[in-house]
Amino acid sequence: MKKIFDKLQIATIFLGILVIIIFMVPRLFGIIPFIVLSGSMEKEIKTGAIAYVNTNYKRENIQVGDIIAFTSGNAQVTHRVVSINEDNTYTTKGDANENVDFKNVKFGDYKGKTIFSIPYLGYIVSFIQTKNGYLIIFALVLLNLAYIIFSKDDETKKIKDTKKNKQMKEGNKI
Repeated sequence: MKKIFDKLQIATIFLGILVIIIFMVPRLFGIIPFIVLSGSMEKEIKTGAIAYVNTNYKRENIQVGDIIAFTSGNAQVTHRVVSINEDNTYTTKGDANENVDFKNVKFGDYKGKTIFSIPYLGYIVSFIQTKNGYLIIFALVLLNLAYIIFSKDDETKKIKDTKKNKQMKEGNKI
């Protein structure tokens, strides 16, 4: 049983570190992860991927062919720039779409350049953000805490028993 809890604890710590590396560290450099919800950019960016957007990439440096993230209503969209227009807008298109986007993207709605993506990771993140996902994370944390608390009691008992046995052996020598 101890081996199972040791492995569970290591896995939980590893996952925690992985989450920090994947989601928190990039933010220090202005790189924001977004979950891709549609297949409009398929084959380049898969549905359910995490797309990383460099928010420090200047709008003036965007070229035709770049994939950008922008706000459209309440949504974040990641599409390819097919033209840069003189009215300070981009014409964009999803790679899997037949037509360009209905509405041009105003320069002010530009969020950054999409620099890479990790396929399928968004599905996991989306699940973790559900009620069941929170329950699983909460259960893992509770199991780890219980293990830490109760394993220290076992360790303390072993140390006391070892000291007691040592004293008894030394007492028998006299």
